[in-house]
Amino acid sequence: MGTKRVGRDYRLNASLGIRQRPLAKAGPMKNWRALLIDEDLAARHHLRELLESSARVTVWGEASGIREAATLFKEGHPDLLFLDPDLSRGSGFDLLPLIHPVPPIVLVTASGDSAVRAFEVGVVDYLLKPVTADRLALALTRLESLPIAAYSETPTRDSGSFPLYIRTSKGLRTALPAQVTHVTAEGNYTQIWLENGDSHLTDRAMHEWEALLPADRFVRLDRSLLINLYHLRELRVVSRDAALLRLSGRSTELPIGRAARSRLRQLQHFR
Repeated sequence: MGTKRVGRDYRLNASLGIRQRPLAKAGPMKNWRALLIDEDLAARHHLRELLESSARVTVWGEASGIREAATLFKEGHPDLLFLDPDLSRGSGFDLLPLIHPVPPIVLVTASGDSAVRAFEVGVVDYLLKPVTADRLALALTRLESLPIAAYSETPTRDSGSFPLYIRTSKGLRTALPAQVTHVTAEGNYTQIWLENGDSHLTDRAMHEWEALLPADRFVRLDRSLLINLYHLRELRVVSRDAALLRLSGRSTELPIGRAARSRLRQLQHFR
């Protein structure tokens, strides 16, 4: 098991003199609270030693696995992850659907096999083990070159600016809330539908989607249906007890019952 470490400051030697052209307008100097996720105790210790003299990073906690990391994250919501994607008990990327909002990520790995996937999920940098002081300094410089909006305010449920990490049979998929048209219950699972017509079966419960997605966009019509009102195109009444919804990105109409139709009327979207 990993050991949680809280409240210890780490410093990186400023005499390295690493300079880099900013990737974007840099924000003010920030002290990052970092969570290290790596099952290799020696690798975590090495990274701590490199960070020990940095005024820019506080190692808030450490974890050796996904579940432990998710638990620690919920306790303190650190704003930076140093993540090894190559864990013996699953991929480090499996952590991302379990936490919210996902902070900036620096991958730390012994191989380059995860490079493509890393940039698909928007990592800040990609460090190969053994990490050197010079390379870590460059990663921290890149981190500080993030646009202010990337970290100055924590994304909230209502902002809709955060990425959703969707675990699928083929790996990890990212999407913005605005791209989601609706979510349907499928037994013990849920199906999330996107505006391009794709859909993905997930193990996230309906009440979790309802709590996660922006309240000003999404409404729960009944036990098995959550829709994005911004993608609602038409309501066609079939009978007193049934109607059909047309949503953008969906080729077929979606049947709803009287309760769902009444809910839309309460919201004054349809009469």
